[in-house]
Amino acid sequence: MAKVKQTEKVLAYMKEFGSITAAQAFNDLSVSQLATRIFELKKSGYEIHSRFVTGKNRYGEPVKYKEYYLGEQ
Repeated sequence: MAKVKQTEKVLAYMKEFGSITAAQAFNDLSVSQLATRIFELKKSGYEIHSRFVTGKNRYGEPVKYKEYYLGEQ
């Protein structure tokens, strides 16, 4: 069986769920360098956008993190 590339996993995840964060990439896909995979996808011609999202960490403190999503194809 051929090994699925991390970029393919990230792309499939965004197509299925609409967006991806570094935490989701690590927890769901075992991808630890999401920004690098996003760069590679952009270099391959995919239109990927990002935005900062505000949430809370496990201690209830506010945090900001980047969320990536696909643009028009």
